[in-house]
Amino acid sequence: MATRDSVENLLIEGQHIIQQAEEQLDMSNRSQFTMNEDYTNAHLELEKLSQSIDRVMKSANPQQREQLHRFQLVVNEKLNDMILDQIDVTKFE
Repeated sequence: MATRDSVENLLIEGQHIIQQAEEQLDMSNRSQFTMNEDYTNAHLELEKLSQSIDRVMKSANPQQREQLHRFQLVVNEKLNDMILDQIDVTKFE
């Protein structure tokens, strides 16, 4: 069973990762789709976060699973935004 602390720590760490991804998305949109290493790292961190959520969800109680599922939706939305931005970049290259 996932402990309350492990779920809480994952959510706190995840919020930080999401904030970094949002900053990278904002900067890439301002600079007309310029992608850099920080953007790629933010994308990779979101993917790792998604995998961590999946692992913790397997041992979570129903209430924790619901909370993690909602958080997973936010992470997936940011991942999709980053992927779509990358597709937009390749169109213009």
